[in-house]
Amino acid sequence: NKVIVARSLDKATFFAVQSNCTHLGTTVEWQGNNNVFFCPNHSSRFQSTGAVVNGPATSSLKKYNTSFDATANKIRIFE
Repeated sequence: NKVIVARSLDKATFFAVQSNCTHLGTTVEWQGNNNVFFCPNHSSRFQSTGAVVNGPATSSLKKYNTSFDATANKIRIFE
């Protein structure tokens, strides 16, 4: 599964969700100024949690957990 990882504008939080839109599979993009994942194909928008904001997508993106080790500068993505 492909995953997209994004970071909040305040750099305090990482978000990780499946990268393909649940509508037709187009790769979503992170819009940090709005804190949403956006599908450029048909304009579906998803919250940072993966929940649908507006369609045509009707299913949420799968959300993954993240942890960040600032000392090692590494992010861990897990279910």
